[in-house]
Amino acid sequence: MGSFPGPALLTEEYINFMATHFDRLTVYQNGKKVAFTMQAWSLPGALVQTLSAPGVQIEMTLRFASAHTSLLETKITSSGPLKLVWDGELLETLSAKEGKPQSTQTIDQAFPDYQRRLSATHDGVTVSFGKVRSASDLMTSGESQYQIHRSLPTVTQIDGHRFTSSAQINGSTTLYTTYSHLLNAEQVRLEKAQIRDILARPAHYLRASEARWNGYLQKGLTNPDATAQQTRVAVKAIETLNGNWRAPGGAVKHNTVTPSVTGRWFSGNQTWPWDTWKQAYAMAHFNPEIAKENIRAVFSWQIAADDKVRPQDAGFIPDLIAWNLSPERGGDGSNWNERNTKPSLAAWSVMEVYNVTKDKAWLAEMYPKLVAYHDWWLRNRDHNGNGVPEYGATRDKAHNTADGAMLFTVKKGDKERTLSGLKTYEQVTAKGDYDSLEIPAQVAASWESGRDDAAVFGFIDKDQLDKYIADGGKRSDWTVKFAENRDKSGNLLGYSLLQESVDQASYMYSDNHYLAEMATLLGKPEEAKRYRALAQKLADYINTCMFDPQSKFYYDIRIEAQPLANGCAGKPIVERGKGPEGWSPLFNGAATQAHADDVISVMLDNKEFNTFVPLGTAALTNPAFGADIYWRGRVWVDQFWFGLKGMERYGHREEALQLAGAFFRHARGLTSDGPIQENYNPLTGAQQGAPNFSWSAAHLYMLYNEFFRK
Repeated sequence: MGSFPGPALLTEEYINFMATHFDRLTVYQNGKKVAFTMQAWSLPGALVQTLSAPGVQIEMTLRFASAHTSLLETKITSSGPLKLVWDGELLETLSAKEGKPQSTQTIDQAFPDYQRRLSATHDGVTVSFGKVRSASDLMTSGESQYQIHRSLPTVTQIDGHRFTSSAQINGSTTLYTTYSHLLNAEQVRLEKAQIRDILARPAHYLRASEARWNGYLQKGLTNPDATAQQTRVAVKAIETLNGNWRAPGGAVKHNTVTPSVTGRWFSGNQTWPWDTWKQAYAMAHFNPEIAKENIRAVFSWQIAADDKVRPQDAGFIPDLIAWNLSPERGGDGSNWNERNTKPSLAAWSVMEVYNVTKDKAWLAEMYPKLVAYHDWWLRNRDHNGNGVPEYGATRDKAHNTADGAMLFTVKKGDKERTLSGLKTYEQVTAKGDYDSLEIPAQVAASWESGRDDAAVFGFIDKDQLDKYIADGGKRSDWTVKFAENRDKSGNLLGYSLLQESVDQASYMYSDNHYLAEMATLLGKPEEAKRYRALAQKLADYINTCMFDPQSKFYYDIRIEAQPLANGCAGKPIVERGKGPEGWSPLFNGAATQAHADDVISVMLDNKEFNTFVPLGTAALTNPAFGADIYWRGRVWVDQFWFGLKGMERYGHREEALQLAGAFFRHARGLTSDGPIQENYNPLTGAQQGAPNFSWSAAHLYMLYNEFFRK
């Protein structure tokens, strides 16, 4: 009461709380503390709190006024004089949950260089922070500050990590307070004039914020067929996506959108391409400039042919960019990741931005970058050269020795040893004298798919594997194989899994389709013709090689030493069970109608995917299924949406609407006040993963904007 929780600070790449409450207002009348009753609610772009007592009414409205500064308007109605007192105290315990300490260690003990200091200024309070470079916890420059500035004079007292500020007013008053978190000296310098202007014209900034948010809603809420519940979720999705929008900072030179500002490992300005494609597709409809900027942020780090770190990966897009570069690039960040990229839906996203904006200059800007990305896949991830790229891993110190031998760790009992080389790996897996293997290239390949521990890439828990073997299966069914990809001079480029993935083949089908469409619009008919031919070739291959008629589903296929008589690299990997990759050909439009009908029958089977919350990331029949396993059971909204759109595309809209209804009814908190989650439990609807998750919000908005139109 009297303040908004936190604040939480984005310390370059992580969210860290500064206080439980900071700058909390207490009011005294005739020397006695006023006892208020409180109401609090949110509006798009604003937090509102009202405090009511006999003779005194206060309304507090908090909005962002700039990229780094929020503005609090405090309207006080009173017939007599009041004393206003603000107080705040920095957190001392290292970690806490719901206000209860989770650690006996203090922040100062854990980070002695943090050196948090409070100081009074002529119009407020400043908290300064020392330099901490703890790559997995806390990153500060030594110049960062949290500043409070007020529109009325106050008397401030500092007592260690605690402050109180007080002021006298004679009656009804409206006052304004700014809150700024500035991460380096340059931001401190630049924001000084901005704060001065905000406090000089606070009403202007509040009106501008309200108008900006009204603009998002007017642009984004255009579906007359949507129900009130569906529209409510769409508003929540717009708020979530805009709330995860971050200004340029550090190595990220464009505005970007992070997965979840409130998710510790998804916060700061960390940006993934897989998330970006989806976020931008949705935001094109209500915040198109930020949709463009998010895509530009990712492509700004596309590898050039003269790159000093990995010139062999020209056209490649890193899996994760962030405030701090990797040590290889001269930084000290641990999140920056060039071990893999993400699936090629970039052209799908870029094209949607064009479809909304009709900005042909946007296509001209992005087309050569998309072509370079497309070419990288075929050069660095197509081991057998048949035009169907595999998932894999880059040449990287995490994956291989300095001379290019693939690393892996063998575990047996309480012993483990790290070995290297594909021949050694093949010998170890053939002998089978181990309990488990850890293979960094396998992890990177699964990351590259966007489905981190999916069954199709050989991931299965030990108890699940034991049961699979007891039921007559073989451990080798879950052993993945690798190949080295080399250039014409024999130089190592990276690694491919020796399997062709049906989802990546389907995404590449779409990639070719959209590149052809762009080429046509840009007056490049020969290039358009070539991409259309590549798309048709992929569609034929997917339907010939990746569909299993007995189980009526699409699968990845193994790459054998020699192609099969029908031209396929190998047979479907049926034994690793069914996953959402099986409906990727439907979403992308590569499936035949007959195959699509079969796949949809599996999707609608309540013994497969038609669960309480439907279309999870592994079928109930999958040996590696677990309702709470990240990518082997949980329902992810992107895969759910891909499934519904695929069903609709092949004439099964009514059944898809039934699944959508089940999702809206059963995904806990979705249609009420709960945040939009990263994923949901397929059997119970429980919230799982990070809250306020961008790509979930993006696909929920797509449901509203596209799917729920009659």
